[in-house]
Amino acid sequence: MREKRKILHVVGKMDPGGIETLLMNLFRNIDRDRFEFHFAVQSHEPAYFDDEIRSLGGSILVQPPPKDGLSTFKRIFIENVCKNGPYDIVHSHVFGFSGYILKLAHKIGIPIRISHSHTTNHGRKSTPLRQVYQMYMSQLIKKHATHMLGCSHKACISLFGSNCFEDPRVKVFPNAIPLEPYAKLPIDRTELKKRLGFVNDEILIGHIGRFTEPKNHSFLLNIFAYFVKSHPAARLLLVGDGHLRKSIEIKAIELGIADYVHFLGLRKDIPEILGALDVFVLPSLYEGLGIVLIEAQAAGVPCLISDVVPYEVDLGLGMVIRLSTKDTSQRWSDQIKELIHRRREVPDWEKRSNALAQHGYDIRISASFLERLYEN
Repeated sequence: MREKRKILHVVGKMDPGGIETLLMNLFRNIDRDRFEFHFAVQSHEPAYFDDEIRSLGGSILVQPPPKDGLSTFKRIFIENVCKNGPYDIVHSHVFGFSGYILKLAHKIGIPIRISHSHTTNHGRKSTPLRQVYQMYMSQLIKKHATHMLGCSHKACISLFGSNCFEDPRVKVFPNAIPLEPYAKLPIDRTELKKRLGFVNDEILIGHIGRFTEPKNHSFLLNIFAYFVKSHPAARLLLVGDGHLRKSIEIKAIELGIADYVHFLGLRKDIPEILGALDVFVLPSLYEGLGIVLIEAQAAGVPCLISDVVPYEVDLGLGMVIRLSTKDTSQRWSDQIKELIHRRREVPDWEKRSNALAQHGYDIRISASFLERLYEN
């Protein structure tokens, strides 16, 4: 029997998020008799997916974050690789710092080295020093990568440059999802609302994402505060966790809407939560793609999103409206009303599943693509 190919995924921490959700979807669907996933993380704290990773046969390697000292990071990273390898592939998901990761991987002799872009903005203020850093890391990626992937065209351009698609190593790799949980959702969503503790005449508006600056929760509360004035049966469901959660909870109190806003934390029943919603709202300041929007459309939920979200997220089923975050809360509120009416007219599952597959969002197709790439 052929020996498994070992893949080292380099990430920050395996808590729920777009990158981590994609990786777990891939891990669950890839042929684990042929491929073994290890995760190099930058935190000693236990993470949400750690137990499942181990149950699927994966391993977690811990090294200090680069900000604690590059020499220490390098030493422990190489020690981890030598101790747990040899690795056939290193697949790095840490944006620009992937340049340094791939340089180390090349030096160690790992034959396949993948840089994977998941965002259109690294989230830090662009100072002259930062620009030099970005340029240097970009050069390292181009020098040492055997493959360069991005979750959207904009994500590829953001990390690999405006002319990146002239390089045959660059490919768009959509953030795919498993379709089965969405195929099972009932057409009548009354029971799904009831499971969450709501009645059918309550309007459920939802958001899923980490409580961080890019997700723009503060603006979302402003929108909802305006909407609930004329729709007192409305409820806002916020799924996720993060360092800004407490400040958002405080703002909900200050706006006088705390009784209408429900903080659900980290959840495993995402398809069922989405299925209960009337509208999904994502007013992000930037997104690499927004995998949760693929999940929302799979669940048959109309989506109101900011205009910075890549166009690849729209399945072309008339379920997405785009607005600028510079538009008023009233304008966003009016569009929520429009989408509530569309909720009753969403395409059936057959049309949604066909659109998901055609746009590359079926995890089975993505897993097969990755298997071929890993066996290069």
